[in-house]
Amino acid sequence: MRSTGTGLGLSIASHSGLPPAAMGELARDAEDAGFTAAFVAEGNGDALTLCHALIAATDSIAVGTAIANAALRPPVLTAKTAVLLDDASGGRFRLGLGVANAAKNAQSGLPALPPLRLAEEYVAVVRAVLAGGPGFSGEIFRTGHVPLDRPPHRPDLPVHLAALGPRMLRLAGRVADGVILNLISPDQAAESVAAVRRSAAEAGRDPADVEIACVVHIGLADDPGAAARAARAIVPRYALHPAAPSLFGDPLTAVRNRLREGDRAGAARQVPQHVADGFVAHGDPAACHARIEEYRKAGVDLPVLYPIPVDGVWPYADVIGRLAA
Repeated sequence: MRSTGTGLGLSIASHSGLPPAAMGELARDAEDAGFTAAFVAEGNGDALTLCHALIAATDSIAVGTAIANAALRPPVLTAKTAVLLDDASGGRFRLGLGVANAAKNAQSGLPALPPLRLAEEYVAVVRAVLAGGPGFSGEIFRTGHVPLDRPPHRPDLPVHLAALGPRMLRLAGRVADGVILNLISPDQAAESVAAVRRSAAEAGRDPADVEIACVVHIGLADDPGAAARAARAIVPRYALHPAAPSLFGDPLTAVRNRLREGDRAGAARQVPQHVADGFVAHGDPAACHARIEEYRKAGVDLPVLYPIPVDGVWPYADVIGRLAA
């Protein structure tokens, strides 16, 4: 299920504190408002399990993960879960995968694995299971034939890869059905789109077959000051990621120091506004719509709106009601 240029997605954070039933209600509201896709963003929960609630509450929109941490799950288990979700949804499920970072994975007791090799082999195993192939033999994963209780609804169920850096962008263009961008400005998105399209063409694929989704953080508020504060407050969540300095164009030294001291509020006060402005669409609906359109002009097929807390409140209902397609 590839989106059109007018598609619009909603991302619901697993760490929003909402129970699964409420997430399903939001997905249904988004469907009714004209959104074409609803995704679960995996924080500290299980995005794949939460997708059941979204599927049960909706009838027509695509439902998926944007993203689920591949390193947490063996690829065979992910493939089997994706088959069941796609079957339950009547062919509406989209599997979005990322590999997180070594520090985050280490907190879960996971070994450090080469991220590019992990991502490439992971996609290959998932596809082998879906296709009923004889198995897969790689450097990280080795499987035999994996039987399923019933044939997949779609043996070609789409598998998307999250990509921040140039090497993962090239890999996504080469092997994935789509790429999920994040934490970038419209100008950076245009560069990423070009890299993915170029890689797809070099691999002998039609570049148009690789869907480009981009998570767009949304700080929706009629009060521009509150919206700007919300944009700055979200930056510390990502500041310790290894890719942050290159993505944000700023080492964020003061922010990172405050975070290491356990001072999240103090870290937010150290965020330069231009860093937040780079990847957060914030302000009233007109300002947010204008920024979303910039991502479309950059070549993004599917902007995925990720509402961020404004003055401590997750504004899902406002984003759905005021930013619908």
